[in-house]
Amino acid sequence: MQRSVPPLVRRLPGANAFTRHIIILLTLVILLLGSALGGRLLGVFAQSPCAKGDASYSVRFGDTLSAIAMRYRTTWQRLASYNHIANADLIFPGQQVCIPGKASRGGTGGSGSPGGSRQDFVSLARQDALNVGFSPNVFVRQINQESGFNPSAISPAGALGIAQFEPATAASLGVNPWDPVQSLQGASRLMASYIRQFGGDIAKALAAYNAGPGAVQRAVRIGGTSWRAFLPAETQNYIRVILG
Repeated sequence: MQRSVPPLVRRLPGANAFTRHIIILLTLVILLLGSALGGRLLGVFAQSPCAKGDASYSVRFGDTLSAIAMRYRTTWQRLASYNHIANADLIFPGQQVCIPGKASRGGTGGSGSPGGSRQDFVSLARQDALNVGFSPNVFVRQINQESGFNPSAISPAGALGIAQFEPATAASLGVNPWDPVQSLQGASRLMASYIRQFGGDIAKALAAYNAGPGAVQRAVRIGGTSWRAFLPAETQNYIRVILG
């Protein structure tokens, strides 16, 4: 069957079959790229700022609409409808997602903590650990040891919230210690940084979270392979309870 050749291509002087095919392919590629880029730009420019009282979430690599909905105690269907997202599987890094009802959906403003059951917070902790490549089971046991998943916990030493941050530590991480969503994210990021700092040794990372990285470095310097024996007794017990 003879292929149809566009009139413009047929009129090209000296154009042979190979040249015509190349021109046709290039035309198709340009059309496809233009369509994809135009759709992306249209979605970006059509996006309006969130309404007053809404929370705003910037999508990160690996996020899903379901995970975002769980974090803010809503449903992916509501987020999709509220943000005019036609396909919940097609969100992209940098996209702004508006969360309806900031005050009632776990927003970050104010000094109070959003409501939620212990299981809600356990689910968030597991997802945060997965996001940074840390064992969800270890992270859940760690937060349970820190606060029992109580967002209002205060230690005698002044550590605050579900992740038991010192105020200075919370400030350095840019989190509100009373907000369990922010605190669990901050705690998972901090643990991931300690795991990297101590060459993948989770026990040392836990010790650094509890007693500070300086205490771990001192214990290793003095005790070598028996470094745990040179940690404070509280920190030794902390590691034992979490890791078994």
